[in-house]
Amino acid sequence: MTTPERHTDTSDDAECFEREQLARDADQVRRRTDDQTESDARTLIADLLEDDTVVAVPTDRLLVHEPTDAVFEDVVQLAAYHRGWQAGRDDGVDA
Repeated sequence: MTTPERHTDTSDDAECFEREQLARDADQVRRRTDDQTESDARTLIADLLEDDTVVAVPTDRLLVHEPTDAVFEDVVQLAAYHRGWQAGRDDGVDA
């Protein structure tokens, strides 16, 4: 028999598993971002301002994430961005 049997062909299983893992990872990222309160975000941003990781531009009411030059108007968005950026780094250095 040259064609694979229906029960032994696992190629669809691997693709299904991969899709489920990607969906689960996306849910985890969303959950962590959505669970963040504004006061937690303000605390993190205050620490980042102190460490010069974030620079405030008061005339434009903007915050600039120095390592990436990303610009934000909202502290919650910046905090979520920084956490994602920090999680994606592989050099092991805390910023």
